[in-house]
Amino acid sequence: MEAIEQFRKRVASLIEKAYDGNVSLLGFLDEAMQGILLDECRYHSMIEAHGAGGIIDADRKRFIIAPEGYDKLVFKIVVYEIVYNKRFYEIGHRQILGSLMALGIKRECIGDIVIDDDGAFVAVTEEIAPFIEGELHYIGKCPIELKSANKRVQNVTKYLDSNHFVASLRVDAIIASSYNLSRKEALEIIKDGLLFINQINILNPTQMVKENDIISVRHKGKLKISSIGGATKSGRIMVVISKRI
Repeated sequence: MEAIEQFRKRVASLIEKAYDGNVSLLGFLDEAMQGILLDECRYHSMIEAHGAGGIIDADRKRFIIAPEGYDKLVFKIVVYEIVYNKRFYEIGHRQILGSLMALGIKRECIGDIVIDDDGAFVAVTEEIAPFIEGELHYIGKCPIELKSANKRVQNVTKYLDSNHFVASLRVDAIIASSYNLSRKEALEIIKDGLLFINQINILNPTQMVKENDIISVRHKGKLKISSIGGATKSGRIMVVISKRI
């Protein structure tokens, strides 16, 4: 909660600077932080927030906060391909992130990490790129080489569907069932400002969800309300929830 409030204050300060004509480039933000930033900017019609992740459909994005009409959008993102011998080694998302952060690199300097049929890719801030090139030679015990990605990398989101029977479509009931939480734990999450629906911070536990809503709980992941069925004989509602994997 403290980190969120500090970020809100930081965004408010940058918005005030934008009214004076200043332009601010932030590091990579997770989806919850993006929701906070966009939520704050909605109340300032003369201020705009622009985001990019360097990767198609990126989750983590850098944002520019600027006066309305500003069009010199340079996000300073480098996307690397991590080249390694796939015959002898296998590397994963956590290994890549861990190796980067072991160098003392802050999380906000690292964007999406994508592993697909073509290989492994990572987006980083341009400011930290020279340091990474000079220092990152291994992912775990796997020797690697970094080179600029020669294709547009896409983050493909995968979901796992599950059926839930809930007493109501209130968001506290939905997240309690989806994340296997008690009602008290669900209410605490909402109270602490950790819940977002379609990137809007939700503080009202009675907020009703609808089909295709994207729900994000900070540190617990993202899910989608894929479909809402009818009520059972006991009055509970069947909801198909697609949880990100």
